[in-house]
Amino acid sequence: MSREEVLDLRGLDPSRFDEREHAALVWVRATLTNPEGAPAKVEERFCSTFTTRDRRRIIAAMKGMYFFNLTGNTLDTWLRKLLRRPDYQLDTVCPL
Repeated sequence: MSREEVLDLRGLDPSRFDEREHAALVWVRATLTNPEGAPAKVEERFCSTFTTRDRRRIIAAMKGMYFFNLTGNTLDTWLRKLLRRPDYQLDTVCPL
């Protein structure tokens, strides 16, 4: 992804996405960043925008991406320790 695409994802400006993409991205972000899950308004928009089948697919994609992200990060950490390489600088990571 380009830096511009990452910044678009970080800001989630509705004008940069179509309505369905934005609804899914906002819901996924809220679900992953809030311990209580997505707020009622976000959940309502997600449910009204997508069919049950589409919601299941989005949830499956989210879980798959989350799993492989954690797996990749774990393997990267193990390899860095094994090869005695320094960790990434935390200031280079953009917060969501």
